[in-house]
Amino acid sequence: MTSFITTNDFDVGDGENLLLIKRIIPDVNFEGSTATNPKVLMTMRPRNFPGTNYIASNEPDVTRTATVPIEQYTEQVFIRARARQMGFRITSEDLDVQWQLGAPRLDGRSDGKR
Repeated sequence: MTSFITTNDFDVGDGENLLLIKRIIPDVNFEGSTATNPKVLMTMRPRNFPGTNYIASNEPDVTRTATVPIEQYTEQVFIRARARQMGFRITSEDLDVQWQLGAPRLDGRSDGKR
């Protein structure tokens, strides 16, 4: 069964500054799962302007999204994502995986203006 949660975009300083995310501390609970190794996929979805795609228009084969697996004992995930706006999506397609999203923490900072 496919399940997912998608957040709305968030930004720093009303989108005037770029946001650099370096680390994610996920808060995902797999209580009640009967799968041997339950996991979900977390996809960071950065973009520089509202309403634009998450794919770089001048590089058609390169996506700016970063997808990382979150397993039962994942404490932190190191990534590099930089944009004006960012959101994330957590999804699972495996059988017997039950999960709940808590309050994930993003280690990020304002990264200047472009």
